[in-house]
Amino acid sequence: MFQYKPLAAAILALVSIQALADDSLSNQTQNGFENVAEVQQDAAPSAATQDQTGEGNNAYADQSNGSGTLTQAQNGLFNASTGVQSTEAGSHITHTQAGEWNGAHSEQWFNNNSHATVTQDGDYNSAFSFQDSQIASHVEINQGDSENIANAEQIAGTDNRTTIDQSGIANESGTWQIDQTGSRIGIQQGGELNTAYVDQSQGNSNQVDVFQTGESGYLEVWQTEQENSQVSIDQGGGALNELVVDQSFGSGNLAAMIQSGDTNAAWADQYESIDSTTTVTQGGSGNLALTYQEGDRLGLTVSQTGNDNNVYASNWQGAQEGGQFGADQAVVLSQDGNRNTANFTQEGNFNELYFDQVGDDNTLAVSQRDSNNLAEGSSDGTGNSVEVDQSGSENLSQTFQSAGGGNLASITQTDMNNLSVVSQAGWDNQATVTQSNFNMTANVDQTGTGNTAIVVQQ
Repeated sequence: MFQYKPLAAAILALVSIQALADDSLSNQTQNGFENVAEVQQDAAPSAATQDQTGEGNNAYADQSNGSGTLTQAQNGLFNASTGVQSTEAGSHITHTQAGEWNGAHSEQWFNNNSHATVTQDGDYNSAFSFQDSQIASHVEINQGDSENIANAEQIAGTDNRTTIDQSGIANESGTWQIDQTGSRIGIQQGGELNTAYVDQSQGNSNQVDVFQTGESGYLEVWQTEQENSQVSIDQGGGALNELVVDQSFGSGNLAAMIQSGDTNAAWADQYESIDSTTTVTQGGSGNLALTYQEGDRLGLTVSQTGNDNNVYASNWQGAQEGGQFGADQAVVLSQDGNRNTANFTQEGNFNELYFDQVGDDNTLAVSQRDSNNLAEGSSDGTGNSVEVDQSGSENLSQTFQSAGGGNLASITQTDMNNLSVVSQAGWDNQATVTQSNFNMTANVDQTGTGNTAIVVQQ
């Protein structure tokens, strides 16, 4: 649709000055249909301005070997602007388009302190900005209205930035930062049915920040092979949103996710990772959190407020499929509401799980393998169930159900030198402790009426 046409076909409406020289300045203005404006500038400093009004127009500029400034403005439909800058320092490309079905394309090669800025108002517009081998450079794309597409790619650099701001519905954004150090991606989308994709792989000390408002949004962030990097996501004020974060094959990374609304889903994966942390916070009902961690010294914190929420420390397949694999892992769970479910699997030594459930008809299932593990927490309300299964030695399970009735605590421990503590207060509660092998200890404390305690040691 935006096919480039030779300069010979251009119809210049007002004035066109084309330059190929040092200290060059070019101004081109066109008004009409299917016009073409082209400028090529070599050596610094150079400046070019291209202004087109109408439909089906094309603007192209190429600046190299110096410091350049390029400004392209188009008003109308089906227009296209392209800017290229290479081996330049402190250069700027600015695209401004008003109307529909317009496209803006920029390329900056082997630069530092360069900027590419795109501003588009209208529907069905697209923007793509590319930067290669950059230092302290910035891509900024701003799109108003709906069904627009924004893509940005930065390859091999340090301290670079990509910022995308979209307002409206059914917009799409895609960002790539490959082999970066100290770089950052920021995306903000306001409206419904928006999607965002982020690939920030291979590097260290990088950061991704995404803020989506509205319903039925979708987001993927791939921050693999990273060290000391962060992902921060806020999907606020909507329902039926979904996000995926993958920080596999890295160390010292942090993934923090917030979802506000009902029927949202969050997936988080830290595979073959070290010293990394995942935090999921969800407010609303019918939400789902799925996490998978494998490595050493990993942390997981999940906080849910509302009813009918589910947490699975899994490999994205559901209950009891995967979980946390490795040593020195930690889980902190907080659920406040009714009919919530949490399911965790930890396999390895020196793992810890802390839980706090408040409400009625909640369920917690914990499976810990190997030795020196801890499962500890409280479940307050009516009709709650806590099941802990520990296999290995030197494990400790402590369950406190201090208020309510009809609660269940079921603890199973195998191997040796394990300790189980259950404390229940209320009515019609049941505590069951099953311990196999030797040097086992079970302490059950119940206060109230109609309670049952069963201890089996074999």
